[in-house]
Amino acid sequence: GNVKGLEVVRVKWEEDENGKFQFKEVEGSMEYIKADLILLAMGFLGPEPTIAEKLGLEQDNRSNFKADYGRFATNVEGVFAAGDCRRGQSLVVWAISEGRQAAAQVDRYFMGKEKESTVRSQEQEVHENRQQQEHSNEVGKTCLFTSH
Repeated sequence: GNVKGLEVVRVKWEEDENGKFQFKEVEGSMEYIKADLILLAMGFLGPEPTIAEKLGLEQDNRSNFKADYGRFATNVEGVFAAGDCRRGQSLVVWAISEGRQAAAQVDRYFMGKEKESTVRSQEQEVHENRQQQEHSNEVGKTCLFTSH
């Protein structure tokens, strides 16, 4: 479907009766933000379990979102995944590289351009990624979604 906006609520950390901290919704904090593109950034714990189910996204055996490297398109039309949510915990250079490539694919999707006419060769991307990996040992996290 077409994204029109996003309903959000503020949350706060509160300790429950068992001494565990949980997010608790702040009453009356719901807001609606108009949008035609939504980007979600998630960390190493993996995607929120209900996101895949609610969006109808296929997952691999490690619960990463299935999306082909290079296209980053998932099984759901207009939904893209990149970085840790697609490949699992990895180096920041991979997250940056995949984020850039996925953004280009999202742009092509919205602009209706053919991938073959504008995408650099995957061999060049792999070579650049290897060079970046040699110069970094940081860990990063990136996840990109969009719906049109």
